[in-house]
Amino acid sequence: GLTVHPLTIGVDERGELTFRLNKLFTQTRATAQGSYPLKSVKAINITVRNEKTRKVLTFLKMRVNQKAGFGEGDTPASKPETSYAECDTTLSVPGGDYKVIAYTTFSDKKAKNMLEAAIDLDGDTFTVKDNEKTEAVVNIRLSKTAPHIQDYLALKEIWEALDGPNWSYKGQAYAAGSNWNFNKDLDLWGQQPGVSLDGDGRVNAMNISGFGINGVLPDAIGQLTQMRVLTLGTHEETQGGHLFDQTHANMSVEELNTLRFDYAKRFLERSVRSTMSDILQQDIQREDPSTWKPTNGNNSNGSSNPFEGGNGAQTRADVAAGFMTNNLTGISRAIMRLTELQQFYVANSPILKESFFRDIEPESPFYDERNDLSWEKLVGLTDIEIYNCSKLTGLPMEMLSGVPSLQILNIANNIGIGGAQLKADWEALIDGKSGPMVQGIYMGYNNLEEFPDHNHLKRMVKLGLLDLTHNKIRTLHPFGKEVGITKFFLDHNQVETIPVADDGYFFGLADVESFTCSYNRLKLIPDCFNAKLKYTVGSVDFSHNEITGFENGDKHKGINTGNLNLSYNKLETFPAQLFKTGSPIGSLNLQGNGMRSIPEGSLKGPKASLMVSLDLSFNRLKELPEDFLPETMPYLYGLDLSYNAFAHFPYLPLNITRLTVLGMRHQRDDDGNRCLREWPKGIYQCPSLTALYLGSNDLRNVDDTISWLIRILEIKDNPNITIDMSGPCSYIAAGYYMLVYDKTQDIRGCPSLPLDK
Repeated sequence: GLTVHPLTIGVDERGELTFRLNKLFTQTRATAQGSYPLKSVKAINITVRNEKTRKVLTFLKMRVNQKAGFGEGDTPASKPETSYAECDTTLSVPGGDYKVIAYTTFSDKKAKNMLEAAIDLDGDTFTVKDNEKTEAVVNIRLSKTAPHIQDYLALKEIWEALDGPNWSYKGQAYAAGSNWNFNKDLDLWGQQPGVSLDGDGRVNAMNISGFGINGVLPDAIGQLTQMRVLTLGTHEETQGGHLFDQTHANMSVEELNTLRFDYAKRFLERSVRSTMSDILQQDIQREDPSTWKPTNGNNSNGSSNPFEGGNGAQTRADVAAGFMTNNLTGISRAIMRLTELQQFYVANSPILKESFFRDIEPESPFYDERNDLSWEKLVGLTDIEIYNCSKLTGLPMEMLSGVPSLQILNIANNIGIGGAQLKADWEALIDGKSGPMVQGIYMGYNNLEEFPDHNHLKRMVKLGLLDLTHNKIRTLHPFGKEVGITKFFLDHNQVETIPVADDGYFFGLADVESFTCSYNRLKLIPDCFNAKLKYTVGSVDFSHNEITGFENGDKHKGINTGNLNLSYNKLETFPAQLFKTGSPIGSLNLQGNGMRSIPEGSLKGPKASLMVSLDLSFNRLKELPEDFLPETMPYLYGLDLSYNAFAHFPYLPLNITRLTVLGMRHQRDDDGNRCLREWPKGIYQCPSLTALYLGSNDLRNVDDTISWLIRILEIKDNPNITIDMSGPCSYIAAGYYMLVYDKTQDIRGCPSLPLDK
């Protein structure tokens, strides 16, 4: 009796819905809410309306993931780069036809910081079907007039004006031959090699050194008002570490100082101690490894000797004078709109003084501002480099004297600027807005002949670094006590005297790290220091001059330094005045002076005991004074008497308890004959000696104990020597003893040594 009846149940059709965010560029004027890039969207609320029921659904706090891809094109190379975003939420939605009518974008994943609230939208209709997945497109409206988009349009204009299609990168930061690419979505144009963007997508750094730019930097540069760093060439563009490829807007103090002092560290700074003889490098390495520069060499039997070779002399590895890496011929004055600019670099170009800055073109959007622009408004511009622009006949002083906060200036290698003009430009810099603010100037490899006068120089009260190497300077004027320069480089000039101001100072001596005046024409050791000052100068270098004595003779005030280089001068007698004045010298280099005598008493003084390293090599000494005793220099660690004329071994220094390194190589008489035949008998009793260099003499039969305590023994180029090495043989075999020898020598008692039989 059962009856079957059909049962109808009302079930809503439902499907899955996801959202894709596409970019829709409009010509509307950008507002604060419409000027962000798509990549800034981290979360979104989306409101949709069912077109049949008119019911509204809002989906809140959906997280957004950025995606990249390529558009349509005939070949892979022609496909434009594109980007979009996807919501990471899959929604269950009743079936039907829908439209997006509103969205709210957020800059954080928790949807707390709103970017934009867009309402009254009329999006495309999409359909949600039962048990199917639908991807709806939400067009995020982005304005072409947004500041970051205007920046990108300016980048393309700059690229085109500077012959961009023919750029080809040479450097290490990017692939060789790299160029900018504009075959991509408009909002991706800022993603170019050498371009850095801030969080809002604005250009804040641009480094186009190494690309081979050609032409005038156009008015479009004035659009990049958030620019912090602009690099149009640098001093190390073709060689070195390409440090400037890594510039960006928010550099730390450490990163900024690395840029500021890169030139000094690579081409100027050197330890005075590293100029001493090669055997004293061992002394330096043991006593103070931070100042030692290792060298490489080989002895005659093929074993390596790490203490042979050069003296750490530096070589230049930057762009050579007159070599052009680009053809930049001018810069638009619209650059003065970049009031956030902090660092500005121009280098290796044929740019001229007369056309360094070009007038803004009448059709430029910045033309009406031209009379209101001023370098004074660039209050953050602290670092400027104008390097190796060999056709300049003068510096662009309207900028250099106009900016109010200049701190570091590199104007080296501008060989087309005459000496008188460079002096006038230096004076104009001092008279300018930043004169008292400048902290460092690189002015090497130029034609400067004379300093500005004292009345100008004394106003540079913050000057800490001054590089004047490789100029033609004859005439100096003093800065005075109030100018506390810490690093002063005056090498390779024609200076004969270093004057002092009425206060007795060439410049202040409170915190001087280095003072170098090598390869000049000094006749006397300048009296511009004072051994009685409580401040100690890190190092002083007067090497390669024509010095025969002391300025002011016995009234010379001494030199308050721990490291002094007087090598390759004409000091035939030991400079005793140094010790008499109490100069606190720890390392003294007197190589190559032709010195013939050290009068007794020369080594005595209130601070002579501070001597640690003494280089007397390449002189004509035949003996040491009787007071060369532990009481005179108790802490002497390294002594080099090589390349002198000793016929008898000088035993006096062996009584110094801390003497560790002793050099007696290559002793020759006035006729060039080998004159040292005497083996230092009993030298094994010297308490601390661990390195003894006796090469290139005429040592013969050695009848003495050879101690294993002397761990480095050089006897090579003693052709008549006979020596028994059985004592230290086990140490030689174990690698704890270095014997530098010739295979042809008569060396006995150690089968571990390879010898020619």
